[in-house]
Amino acid sequence: FDKSCGGVLYSTFEELCARPLWTNDYLKLTQVFHTILIKDIPLLSQKNKSEARRFICLIDTLYDHKIRVVASGVAPYWELFQNSAVSDEERLQENRLLIDDLGIKASEKGSLDSGVFSGEEELFAFDRTVSRLTEMQTKDYWKKWKTYVENRA
Repeated sequence: FDKSCGGVLYSTFEELCARPLWTNDYLKLTQVFHTILIKDIPLLSQKNKSEARRFICLIDTLYDHKIRVVASGVAPYWELFQNSAVSDEERLQENRLLIDDLGIKASEKGSLDSGVFSGEEELFAFDRTVSRLTEMQTKDYWKKWKTYVENRA
């Protein structure tokens, strides 16, 4: 990461979520930083589902470890996830490897309606993310970090 000072990381959404990072990578961040600033969060939808999933995972991990988060994006955080319709062809292309691994025939009616392909899972997870981001802005949450670190040692 290009910008950090002491226990503070200043990063972009792209740095944190547009690269193939996941829980273990985000856990490492919690061991080094007590505050993470994230800028340039775009609208999230089925069209950038991988990045949306990483963002959800990032916030879950930071929340679980009481990391302080300051974030900015193109919209208020509760409006970042847009459940825009995606055509069957777009879903097919996005999920080609998983569909092949599962042996699903995309030509069968309803074969792409599963929650794993429809975006239902992301909608549920993003509702949780909005709730966590709301709590993460409270003074009580910001005070939890010190207690969490003391109990971790």
